[in-house]
Amino acid sequence: MTTAATIINKTLRQLLSGTVEARNKLASTVNSSATSIVCTYALEGLRAGQIFEIESEVFYIWAADAVTKTLTVERGFNGTTAAAHTAGALVTVNPRFPRAQVLEAINDEVLDLSSPVNGLFQVKTLNFTYNGTDRMINLTSATDVIDILNVSVRYLTDDYPVARKVKLVRDLPTDDFASSFALKFDQAVYPGRLRIVYKAPYASVTTETTNLNTDCGIQESVEDIVVIGTQLRLMAPREIKRNFVESQGDTRRAEEVASGAITNSATALRQLRRDRIIAEAARLMRSYPTFLTRE
Repeated sequence: MTTAATIINKTLRQLLSGTVEARNKLASTVNSSATSIVCTYALEGLRAGQIFEIESEVFYIWAADAVTKTLTVERGFNGTTAAAHTAGALVTVNPRFPRAQVLEAINDEVLDLSSPVNGLFQVKTLNFTYNGTDRMINLTSATDVIDILNVSVRYLTDDYPVARKVKLVRDLPTDDFASSFALKFDQAVYPGRLRIVYKAPYASVTTETTNLNTDCGIQESVEDIVVIGTQLRLMAPREIKRNFVESQGDTRRAEEVASGAITNSATALRQLRRDRIIAEAARLMRSYPTFLTRE
């Protein structure tokens, strides 16, 4: 089982490349509204004006008491969600890539992979009892259809002939077709149970426990593409930050790490992502050829 947390950990492990961020531990359990946080170890690096992360929540430090190891904090900083945390949870000081930010990048990548340019998709099915007379039928419960792959009808228990002259019709009035999607038959089809196989976009991740395979429809072979794409999305803003004038505190920095160095270092990753997408799109096309007649 591959969860979003697995993808986040893999992404961070590769981006940080062995760099160990300063850490501490939560001394006692806190609820989602507590504004006083007690740490287990000395508050090295944890001071007023800094941030830290526990799981997917980012905290802003208003005040720090080094003697009692207590921090006065603002919860759910920078758009994250305040949550309860148990004693012993890791406290990451000034994380380079907050986990909530990584999760947002994962969702951006997942949505992009199902775009027409990239052409990746999950496969869903519907079973529908057809009366053999209706020319158009509502695709019940289907709200995310990209295209129809296959429609077959159960003629006998061991015979599912393919209905070839079938079209997908979109954006129909929901008072007539609740899903706004319908199948249109351009030739007679036997009454019986229809088996409808269709392309759907990958679903978004909601929490770190979301299963990419069962909840989002992402194939195991596509998981590495999600990691690569997430890395690229996280690195792109760092080039912008690198070129801020106020970021050039050390006058040698411009010579040692020239402008554009971060972008150039991502070129190989970008090409690898493109190659992997092409390969996976070809695999999906071979695994799920379309048997419908196109006009």
